[in-house]
Amino acid sequence: MNPAFHSIVAHILTGTLLFGTFAVVALFALRFSVLARFRYLAPAADQAALFAIWIGTIVSIAGMSTGFAINSLEASLNSPVIRNKITSGTLLILTYGLFLFLRHRIGSRLWNNDLTAALAAFLAVAGLHWNVVTNSIGGDVAGLPSGYESIVRWSGVETRFTYYLPTWVLLVMAAIVIGMLVLAFTDRGAKEAEDEDALVGTD
Repeated sequence: MNPAFHSIVAHILTGTLLFGTFAVVALFALRFSVLARFRYLAPAADQAALFAIWIGTIVSIAGMSTGFAINSLEASLNSPVIRNKITSGTLLILTYGLFLFLRHRIGSRLWNNDLTAALAAFLAVAGLHWNVVTNSIGGDVAGLPSGYESIVRWSGVETRFTYYLPTWVLLVMAAIVIGMLVLAFTDRGAKEAEDEDALVGTD
């Protein structure tokens, strides 16, 4: 497969996920009183975020498939840098997948609760981070490093060597996942959807 096709797919998924993440952050920001006059935009932003992140996540899977079509699985797994790209791409899909699960489980009233809204915004931004990491590694392989690797090193990860996450990062991720599942299944914000001041009024 021509590597240019993989590049096109990567640009599509990056654009849609960036747009979706921007909409999620905007939804969280609309909770503050200083932006109250713009809250009429919340239902549209919610639907835009949901649509864009769904499309971006699906295209991310296609991006991983086209990546394997360029290099064989055996060759990819024997390269530490390519293994890093596979790992960060998988984390990208899982992070946005967790956001989608939370949004569909709770519905639009997700944005009516401070904790769930903050968690959703965090997941979206974290997913975008892994997207940039994946693209940065790909650029590094192509001889066009972005410099984002220096930011990644702050979390204790070196993208050029065997990829691993420090124990404290794994513990933080586990705590976030457990917290998200508890929030999703308890769904304590059901009554808030009926409030006249609800941020998002439609599912």
